[in-house]
Amino acid sequence: MQRWTSDPPLALPIPFADVKRLDLEFEDVRRDAGSFTAFVFMNAGQELPADAGRTHPRFAGSFSVFAPARCWGTDGHCDWKREPVSVFDRRPPHHLTPINVSMNVTDVLQGLDDPDELIVTVHAVHATDRDATEGVLRFARLTALAYE
Repeated sequence: MQRWTSDPPLALPIPFADVKRLDLEFEDVRRDAGSFTAFVFMNAGQELPADAGRTHPRFAGSFSVFAPARCWGTDGHCDWKREPVSVFDRRPPHHLTPINVSMNVTDVLQGLDDPDELIVTVHAVHATDRDATEGVLRFARLTALAYE
């Protein structure tokens, strides 16, 4: 299991008291290393056990990404960074192109009691290699989207 914690803590664009809905957006989640599930916790602290799950009071939600663990095609088949071959290239986006994953974490927000900061901890578990500690969850940026 890979453990990832937001550092620095996430900033909210509006005062916490005005937040009616809070979404987390994982931007450019890579899916070229196989399927995995990410368990997301809010302000759980360092005492969060490695086996924390859905029953933990700071559990915010989870998401799964389904992807092949290795390429079965010919050379270049799984190269998601490929460019169009011409201006007339009408192929759809590559099936391994990074995606954005949004989560509504409003429910756990009520239990945070006006925090000074939002710290997100993610436990990511690879589908076939449950002992993998890095390279499971790869993304460009985590953003908090708050709505009044």
